[in-house]
Order: sequence, then structure tokens, then C-alpha cells
Amino acid sequence: MDERYFFENLNENVVSFLGQEANHIAKVRRKRVGDEIIGFNGDGYDYKLKINSILKNEVKANVISKQKNRAFNQQKIVVYLAMLKNEAMQTAIDNLAELNISEVKLFKADFSVATVDSKKLEKLTAISTQASKQCERADVMKITIIDKSQIKQDILQFNNAFFAYENSTKPISKFNGSFALIIGPEGGFSAEEVKYFNSFSKEISLGTTILRAEVAVVAGVSSLKAVSLC
Repeated sequence: MDERYFFENLNENVVSFLGQEANHIAKVRRKRVGDEIIGFNGDGYDYKLKINSILKNEVKANVISKQKNRAFNQQKIVVYLAMLKNEAMQTAIDNLAELNISEVKLFKADFSVATVDSKKLEKLTAISTQASKQCERADVMKITIIDKSQIKQDILQFNNAFFAYENSTKPISKFNGSFALIIGPEGGFSAEEVKYFNSFSKEISLGTTILRAEVAVVAGVSSLKAVSLC
């Protein structure tokens, strides 16, 4: 597997890696001027690069060539995930990044026993970045925080909206277009939340057993991708 690094700045044929990513290239991986690496920035391409300078907090490289990333996902997929305990949350984020999800939007559910502050969000973003590099996807999965009351309006941007409910008996049927999936916390959804999510999304079953949240995200996304006609 090629070493891959995420960049945000591309000026003509020169790429700039900044901050933590620059430090990783120069100090952790010990790259030198003249070394070739692979970079990506979310535009769907992999860039073959040659390092031309290494500064204190910046690494610059020239673009040698670029090619379409084979994992680039044209279908927009977003997961609205209730805030989980640290280990479960980290596992869920890592798995969703590998499943090529576009974005995860975290919300505080009635039965959430954990919260995500700016420090935790930074750590989760680092996990997403690393997982995205390792699985050779074309971009880094975004992670944001949303208030539960805003989901009803926010989810209108998708062609299809689903929420996984442990007491549901409704199977997943085929569909077209982008989709969003709502996953609850360790304690499941409250009765009020079930009513709320049922008002704007389609309730689905993920099987007859009760799944841990970090397992449910994988089961839900995989099942929906399998029946999607995109």
C-alpha cells in the first residue's frame, strides 16, 4: 500500500502539507527532499508528488501526475450518529470512514451517556483522517455536530432517509439516490425520539438481535449500500 497524505492547498502544480500532516511526513515518516509520495485532497484524484522543500510546519511537493481514485464515491451517504462512549465512538468512526461514508453528524440523544466536545471532535477527526488514508479513499470523512432538533430540516437534502430502530420489523427495500441513516446510542431511542424520527424518515430493522451501536452503523450502512440501485 502506498503512503498517502492529505493536503488542503494546491497552487498550480505545487502542493502544501501543513501542521500535523507536515510533521507526520517529515518527522514520523522521515521523508526527504526528492522523495515521492501520494497525496489526496477530496477532489476524487490521487496525486503522485515529489517533495521539493521541508520547512518547520510545511512540506511542499510538485505534482508529477494524477489519476482518478478507484474508491471515489459519487453517491452521498451521511450517518446521523448519537453520541457514544469513547471506545464505541472511535470504533464507529473508524468503521464508517472505511465504508466510504461522506460525513458523520453527531447528535445528543435522550439516552446518550457521553458528549463530544471540541477536544474529542479533534481526536475523532484524526481517527477519520488516518482511516481514510489507510483504506485509500479519495477524501477524508467529515465529522460535525448537529442539534437533534435540526436533523428534520437538515436531512431534506437527501433522496432517502432511514433510521434504524431495534423494535422495527420493517425490511429494507431497494431505492435510488443519496441516503442518510440515523443510528441511536447504547440505550436506543426514547419513545419521543421514535415518534420524531418516524415523522421524516423511514424506520428499518437491522435484524432480530439487539446490536451495539458501533456494530449497528456497519450493519445499517452495508445493508443500505447493498440494496441501493446507484
